[in-house]
Amino acid sequence: MNAVKRFREYIKNKEVLFAPGVHDCVTAKIAEKVGHQAIYMGGFATSAAIYGKPDVGLVTITEMLAHARNIAGSVNIPVFADADTGHGNPINVRRTIQEYEKAGVAGVHMEDQTHPKKCGNMPDRHVVPIREMVEKIHAAVDARINADFVIAVRSDSYLDCGLNELLDRGHAYAEAGADVFWPLLYNCKSRDEMKKVGASFNIPLMASLVNYSATAYIDIPEYAAMGYRVIISPFGALQAAAPVIMALMKEMKETGSLKRYADRLMAFDDLTDLLGLPEIKALERKYGIN
Repeated sequence: MNAVKRFREYIKNKEVLFAPGVHDCVTAKIAEKVGHQAIYMGGFATSAAIYGKPDVGLVTITEMLAHARNIAGSVNIPVFADADTGHGNPINVRRTIQEYEKAGVAGVHMEDQTHPKKCGNMPDRHVVPIREMVEKIHAAVDARINADFVIAVRSDSYLDCGLNELLDRGHAYAEAGADVFWPLLYNCKSRDEMKKVGASFNIPLMASLVNYSATAYIDIPEYAAMGYRVIISPFGALQAAAPVIMALMKEMKETGSLKRYADRLMAFDDLTDLLGLPEIKALERKYGIN
């Protein structure tokens, strides 16, 4: 079964799917190696990895697609990718969906922000009218070639518009054809609001593991109990890697040595194994390459 079909099956069943966020191909291969069923490529991590910039709409569709293509090509598990606002109006959305399909990802999510978008956790976000987003969803559904390609839609309307509008948008987006709805609730007032949203939809709901805001450290079992079935960690790996790399850089600057890190560095052979060197060597033997 190909990755797109597998991801659709994960979405269709009643179990919870967790897709850790990855910011590069090495992180993707690590996620696959430890046994994750799928991975997530988000806009924040992509902007950080390829630009060293915050997620404020600087990354173009071309750059997002190139990053998605590289990550999808590095693993055999489904890749779920961030398609931002769809990169324009419904006509642009059609191309966005088709290009992501060609890039080899198994599904995408779009959000109802105005353009240029910002990370959903940042202030000063604004949303487009419901009708405008509904037409973009119609375009996305019409554009996909493979019916198994998953289209998720996020609403960032809670902060400015409140819970009732978030619910209205979610139902409108589901009716328009969204396979998954992501209600952005980082600033929710209570777990009761999250539970109300969780009980209000028949399509799978999405949420994320973060270490800040009102949803800090809600774990997968708790999300599942509230009715959420597609869980990601947008930049947990990046947040974990950054301080480790910073400490290593300081150590090398101050001591000129890696010795203190001897027990924390992956062995070179283990690193090349992770990157697929044994498979390359096997192909060299097959084709008589010395």
